Amino acid sequence: MIQSKFQHTAIPAFWILLSMIILLWVGELYYVYSRFTNFQRGEIHRDVIIGLVIISGFLLYISVWLKKNATIITIDTEKNTISFENIFTKNTKTYFFSDFDGYIQTVEKNSKTHVQYKALYLVKDKITNRKIPGSLYSNIEDLQEGLKSLNYLGFQSFGIVKQLKILFKQPILE
Repeated sequence: MIQSKFQHTAIPAFWILLSMIILLWVGELYYVYSRFTNFQRGEIHRDVIIGLVIISGFLLYISVWLKKNATIITIDTEKNTISFENIFTKNTKTYFFSDFDGYIQTVEKNSKTHVQYKALYLVKDKITNRKIPGSLYSNIEDLQEGLKSLNYLGFQSFGIVKQLKILFKQPILE
């Protein structure tokens, strides 16, 4: 059985980012509460509304991102299964290797540090179903080794067109 290991900075980064967004949200709510008397007189400050919308958007984006990416991956090579457990919600989704046609390997680039990471995509009917990003997991090679009984569909270079196809669940393989 192979279990994913987060990079040493991944989990603290999740919590710091989530804490910052929540603190910004609480601060904005306090500001709205302190200005509540002005709202009763019909004086709404445009910057308060804009701030609430922006911070709410960030909170929504971060919560969706954390729900999607903060997962512990467990590969059971004896049962030929792969499980994805969210560390916040504790929801676990288990797949059999037979649920996939195979996996593809690609290289993704961190836009800030310009470091390249290996990424593995599990594919069913030429559509990517799950992603295993090397930027989050320090043992991506072990995870790939655990997938060896799954059909390897080769290395793919993903440009902007294929990234959009992945986003909209369109076939990426010809």
